[in-house]
Amino acid sequence: MKLGEFITVLHDKLSPDSKILTDQQDNDFKTSLERWSNIDLQVPGAIIKPANEADVILTTREALKASIPFVPASGGHSPWSTINEDGFILDLSLFKDVVPEASKSTVTVRGGVLMKELQLALGAVGQFTTVGNGNTVGVIPYFLNGGISAYTPLIGFGSENILSARLIIATGEIMEATETTNPELLWAIRGAGQFFGIVIELVIRTYPLSMIGNPDGSRQLGTYVFLPQQAAEVCRVMEKIMVDQEHVSAGHMMIICPPPKNQQVLLVAPQFFGSPEQAAKVYQPLVDLGPVHHMLTTSTFQTHSDHLEMMCAKGEFKRFNQLGLDRFHSDNFIKLIDLHSKLLAACPGSERSGFTVEWHSPSKHTERLDAAFGNQEVDFWLNVLSWYTDPAQHEEITRFDQAAQAQMRVGTEEIAFLSYTNCTRDDPIEYCYKGPERVAKLKELKKKWDPTGVFTKQLL
Repeated sequence: MKLGEFITVLHDKLSPDSKILTDQQDNDFKTSLERWSNIDLQVPGAIIKPANEADVILTTREALKASIPFVPASGGHSPWSTINEDGFILDLSLFKDVVPEASKSTVTVRGGVLMKELQLALGAVGQFTTVGNGNTVGVIPYFLNGGISAYTPLIGFGSENILSARLIIATGEIMEATETTNPELLWAIRGAGQFFGIVIELVIRTYPLSMIGNPDGSRQLGTYVFLPQQAAEVCRVMEKIMVDQEHVSAGHMMIICPPPKNQQVLLVAPQFFGSPEQAAKVYQPLVDLGPVHHMLTTSTFQTHSDHLEMMCAKGEFKRFNQLGLDRFHSDNFIKLIDLHSKLLAACPGSERSGFTVEWHSPSKHTERLDAAFGNQEVDFWLNVLSWYTDPAQHEEITRFDQAAQAQMRVGTEEIAFLSYTNCTRDDPIEYCYKGPERVAKLKELKKKWDPTGVFTKQLL
């Protein structure tokens, strides 16, 4: 069956509130097509926006029956939420629901709920859970792909907090995955769920806001701006702060060119889970180095990513890569400053690109679940953000991205290379899921639940 015939049949079956967009000149189609990045952007034959769970199930089943290719989309941040004219985008933005139950320490998330919507719903009942840095990131795909978070030192990764799931598998059936029903599928969903079906519901563990470090759930955000030539001194101070077992923190050391001057700086942006007075004391050694600018502000769980709103802008060309590090290699990091300078010189218009080391202080979370994602011992990540406007720079920008990754892996054996599965499907699967037993188990589960690769050929 061709896509056009499929749409005709589907149109008569969907509820009135659902939408099928096929006119590429229509404003609704254009707006729905917008993504975080235009890299490899394709124009689909249709964008289908089911209004409720029944319509999501119907659309997916009909597409599977007719062998029509499709990709799901929630917040539009995924580099894989695009498809050509032979297929359609299953846009979940009209189907969304958040049901927190503070008495059970859970929240049920359905469909295309975005991060900000989850934060507001949980904050209203005095709860929190792992969230990513971006108000418009889709909650379900974030949790399925691992869920690295500033809150990881307190409560683990997002994938570890998945209690149960409902998904549409390759046969079109609705499958429950819990600790007692299909427990091995639940294990796979915790870090590789994107390869096993369309997950329409997650039940996620939540925690009282007071666990963040203050009764009202607030935390402290730091901004410490240094000149590049101060990097060695900054690294010496940060080497102690990042492994501090007494105080819980997370944050980023960034080599960037912030507007409006677009001059290269080293920005240390910690998130401290404690009082303003404690934070000021812990970060006083950074102040003693004489930063160009420094400040501490208080933020809440509900406003977790509000200060990063510009990072969620849609359009232009962006790529985000993330890889795990066995520790903070200050010598490797300092060499990124020169690499970043060369990037700016070679690729005009790439000033918003940056190289960042993200850290999580040693985990205080002891009840860590076995999950496909693993990586519970990883406290450091390299974040490479490429952001540019000229498509002719694709290959050159990619070379700098790869050079930054290679630089931070100097001194690390290849067997220990770790790539964040939420960012790549090109790296070897052994980089994304560590250990031969973990990979073998995932491959066996893929053969069982999606043997023909309906939901990507990964793991086959």
